[in-house]
Amino acid sequence: MTSTFQLATTLLIMSLLLATGPVQAKTIKCWKNNIGIRECGRSVPPEYSQTRIEVVNERGLVVEVIEAAKTPEELAIEKEREHLRKLREAERKEQARLDAILLNTYTKERDLILARDNNLKAAQGQIDISIGNLRLMQTNLNDLQERAANHERAGREPPEKLVEQINDLSNQIKNKKLHIEKKESDKRELEERYKNDLKRFRELKSGRID
Repeated sequence: MTSTFQLATTLLIMSLLLATGPVQAKTIKCWKNNIGIRECGRSVPPEYSQTRIEVVNERGLVVEVIEAAKTPEELAIEKEREHLRKLREAERKEQARLDAILLNTYTKERDLILARDNNLKAAQGQIDISIGNLRLMQTNLNDLQERAANHERAGREPPEKLVEQINDLSNQIKNKKLHIEKKESDKRELEERYKNDLKRFRELKSGRID
């Protein structure tokens, strides 16, 4: 049954090719109709223009295939895949850039470790200075608050200037604490960055590159 159908289709194509003449022979196209039967002709009916189309030559051989138009879902998937591909490519280029900087900055592992230790020590030094300043500020605040309490124990309102000093110093202490928290966070990030840099440096030097 199938062989008979294929033979009939081939004969149909050949007859169409002969009818069109040698110049137009290459314009014969074949498609499948809505029930899956292969049809051929010089032009594709509009309702099948977005389906898979085969172009045949004068010997009835397929010389070109025009794939079916993609559905909106397929186009969306294709777009997402292309987006992910571009992201991966951008990440690869950025990693290559960072690797080059790492290798150009440090010749040996011990150079990286020395830079890490020096920078972490400097960061901790800044934190220690800020903590010392905070303690001094807290001592001054305690003194001002004690002076205000003495006025209150004596049945007097603390002077306005003293109250302003207490409020101003309290705000400074609050900001200083936030400053120290930020410095400590920066130090942790610096530690993590050097940890990753050291790991990557070892991978690059050993040739184990992802």
